[in-house]
Amino acid sequence: MMGTAFFILSKIVGLLLLVESWLFLGSLFSLIALFSGAIVPAKWLLAITFVILALALSPLTDVVLARLETAYPANPDLTDGKPVDGILVLGGSIITSHSEHWQQPEFNHAGERVTEAVRLARLFPDCPILISGGNASPLDLVLGNDGASEAEMTRDLLVEMGVPSERILIETKSRNTAENALFSSRLMGEDRHKRWVLVTSGFHMLRAMNSFETAGWTDLIPDPVDHRTNLSNQPFSWYPGGKLERADLTIKELVGLLAYHLTGR
Repeated sequence: MMGTAFFILSKIVGLLLLVESWLFLGSLFSLIALFSGAIVPAKWLLAITFVILALALSPLTDVVLARLETAYPANPDLTDGKPVDGILVLGGSIITSHSEHWQQPEFNHAGERVTEAVRLARLFPDCPILISGGNASPLDLVLGNDGASEAEMTRDLLVEMGVPSERILIETKSRNTAENALFSSRLMGEDRHKRWVLVTSGFHMLRAMNSFETAGWTDLIPDPVDHRTNLSNQPFSWYPGGKLERADLTIKELVGLLAYHLTGR
């Protein structure tokens, strides 16, 4: 029950933290104040809204996000002579509702999690692959819909791409990172102390590593993919849509790190 309450609350807070939500509410209340004749409050609300937009579009967004993405280095050395015992792939790359509607895998920007899983499966042909990811749709939770989990969809895709089904383990109940870690730990038991490669997006790796170590995993190799920043040329580019999306990711991860720290997740 507590896990469900935390999940629902996190989704509500997540919507409120979107930069787009701030811009919409700032514009709305500015218009209300303006048409109500409250000129001074309208000016202040417009000024605050503009500052929020300017910060989201500034280099600060990419600088902070890059700090998250470089918490662990990309392309870890996996052929250093030490054995790799398993490959652990977190969900978050397949849009389950779209995939069910179109009857084919529909990816978001994190599709590299799946392609990296296939690469590692070929690099370590004897290693089991654990895919962790349930149905994280709050609407399905409210309506009581039991759609296919992301782990099941990812497993089916990996099998179609040539990975033997007997190598693949799935955890289908998790809805967030903390549950990824906890439910995967319960599934693997003492095997969580073996040497596993953890695959998730670069901006998400710090929170994932913290959660999995809290859940008892002791020898994880972080393998971050799906990097969103490139500070060599990106901070001063002008693509508002991309900037706002990266600002949303940055805020989500920073708040997530704080919330997980405060709740021991």
